[in-house]
Amino acid sequence: MNNQKPFFRAPAALLALACLLLPSTALHAAQTLHLLNWEEYLSEAVIERWEAETGVKIEQVYFDSGDKRDEVLAKPDHLIDIALTELISSSRFGQRGLLDPIDEQALPNLKHVPKRWRDSCGAHSIPYLWGTLGIAYRADRLPNVPQSWADLLQPANRDEPHIIMMEDHEDILAGPLLHQGHSINTSNNDELKAAFELLQAQAPVVLTYEYVITSLRSQRYLDKADMALAYSGDQQVLNEVEGVDGEPWRYMVPKEGTLLWVDCLSVPTNGAQKALAYRFLNFLNNPQIAALNSAELGVATTNAAAKALLPEEIRQDPTIYPAEVVLRNSQVYEARPLEATQTRRRIISALINAHDAR
Repeated sequence: MNNQKPFFRAPAALLALACLLLPSTALHAAQTLHLLNWEEYLSEAVIERWEAETGVKIEQVYFDSGDKRDEVLAKPDHLIDIALTELISSSRFGQRGLLDPIDEQALPNLKHVPKRWRDSCGAHSIPYLWGTLGIAYRADRLPNVPQSWADLLQPANRDEPHIIMMEDHEDILAGPLLHQGHSINTSNNDELKAAFELLQAQAPVVLTYEYVITSLRSQRYLDKADMALAYSGDQQVLNEVEGVDGEPWRYMVPKEGTLLWVDCLSVPTNGAQKALAYRFLNFLNNPQIAALNSAELGVATTNAAAKALLPEEIRQDPTIYPAEVVLRNSQVYEARPLEATQTRRRIISALINAHDAR
C-alpha cells in the first residue's frame, strides 16, 4: 500500500461530502481486491472511504509502462481483480478472452459518464480519468520554459544527462512523431525510423527510461533531472516527491500537439471477486467519490456530475482541463496492425539495451 501524500489536498467541502457517504457502522469482511494500477493513481482518501464502508482492503500492484501492465495481464495466474487499461489494450485482451465485457447493468453510476468517454474505452472497460502527454520541467533549473517537443528531444544542454523518458513503446514515440508532423498512429516504417533516430540522438542526455514518478520517488536523479516525458498531473506528484517549496515542477503541452489519453478500468476474466470488483467500479463513479479522487490526484475526471462538484480553481486549471485549442490539436490512439506494434516494441528495446550498455 502506498503511504505517500495525495497530489492535492482535497477541498474541505469535498471531504465532508464524501464522509456523508459512510454508513454508521462498517462491514468487516476479511477480503482484498487486487488492483493493477499506475503508482499514485488512486486517492488514499477514496481507498480509506471504500475500506471503511465495506471492510474490503485494496491492494495495488503497480506497473510503470503499458508493456509491463500487459505482461501481468497475459499471465493466467495473475490474481488481478481490476486492471487499469486503455482502449487498445482492453480491446486486444478482450478479444483474447482475458477481460470480461462490461456489464453496464451492474454499474448504475455509469449514467454520470458521457457517451464520448464510454466510447473511448470500448466494450471491455469503463472510463476512469483522462489527460494529455507533455513535458514536466523544473522551472527553477531551466532558463526558458519548454515550448516544443524539440526542447525535450533536442535540448540546449547536451553536456550531461538531465532528461527522464519512459519505457512505453507507444508514448515514447508520440513526441518525435508529432514533432516531425506525423500521426501518432502511423504504421509507416520510414516515419517510425525517423522518430527512432530522434530518440537515438537524444539518448546521451537521458538519465533513465523509467517512468519519472517511479524514478524520482526512489531518490535517484533528484539533483540532476530537469525535464521529463510526463502525463498531466504528474507534476503534482513530483513536487510532493521533491518536498521543496514553490512547486518547482511544472507541466506544459508542446505547440506541435499532444496525445489525448483516456485511462479505463477492466475486469479480468479469471478474477475471483467479480461482484466486489463491480461494486468498487460503481463506487468510483459515485459523483462525490469521483470528484474527491480527481481533486486529490489533480487529473481530469470522465464523470460529468463529478466535474460539476469540483472547485472552480481545479476546473479552470489548464494543466488539468486543457483549453479547447489544445484539445483540437491532439490525437488519440487507434488500433493498428500487430506488425507496427512489434516495430514500436523493438524501438524501445533497442533504446533501453543501448542505455543499459553504456
